[in-house]
Amino acid sequence: MRVMATAGNEALIATRARATEAARQAGGAPAAADSARVADTGVPVLALQGISLSFGGVTALERIDLSVAKGEIRAIIGPNGAGKSSLLNVVSGLYRPDQGMVRLGSERFTHVPAVRLAALGVARTFQNLALFKGLRVLDNVVMGLVARRRSGFVRQILSTPLARREEIEACAAAEEAIAFLHLDAVKHQLAGGLPYGIQKRVELARALVARPQLLLLDEPFAGVTVGEKQELATHVRNARDAYGTTIVLIEHDIGIVMGLSDRVAVLDYGRKIADGVPAEVRSDQAVIDAYLGVAHEGETELVI
Repeated sequence: MRVMATAGNEALIATRARATEAARQAGGAPAAADSARVADTGVPVLALQGISLSFGGVTALERIDLSVAKGEIRAIIGPNGAGKSSLLNVVSGLYRPDQGMVRLGSERFTHVPAVRLAALGVARTFQNLALFKGLRVLDNVVMGLVARRRSGFVRQILSTPLARREEIEACAAAEEAIAFLHLDAVKHQLAGGLPYGIQKRVELARALVARPQLLLLDEPFAGVTVGEKQELATHVRNARDAYGTTIVLIEHDIGIVMGLSDRVAVLDYGRKIADGVPAEVRSDQAVIDAYLGVAHEGETELVI
């Protein structure tokens, strides 16, 4: 089932599409969407250089290089234990790498400061839902803007003009994100009482409400039905197109990844074994071996 964007979102998406087509006709961009974004020659939104990480002598990541161009959907896949979540934890500052550098826009870090993540324009979802289940959907989404508030606790308690203005602005932004993800019907319901697939959308709305430059999605499609996966994939794509958000996602469902992503990096035992557009990655023998074991003679493509 394909979920359609609201009229306002359609206008934003159409504007972007017209601009891309005009650039293509002028010779400024290739026709294929993934080629257009891969060809971006500007400063990457995210770049990892030589990232290594180990736990008690066990190597989790080994000299990982990765770049993410502005406006692309970049997938990181691999078997269980390949190091995918560890890599995302390095990017979001939860882990300090043993070696290497993380670049977010023009800033470089040997250890990303997690407390500055929102200020750096980065938002993240987690494998296990991190919603406040006893709060309404609207309140959960508003929480995505906490880091932007300038009024402290005392001002909020006293309901000063600044605190009231920020509350109004936060609620307006949350309402917009809720409408974008078609959650209006449940916005006043407690998050913990909603079906799991809807809760996944609520978490995505909370991540998007601050309009991050970079959105990190850790297994966003895990635990949901096939129909919900397709619906959520449409929302992720629309978020990129409407907001211009650059997206990095970790996911096990290869079919979803190949249909949604512009480029795919594959990890296995902490090493990057493949990196390219989906058509290249799905036919890479190292990827086939990592996922399915050594392919039978004559088999050269990963079946999805």
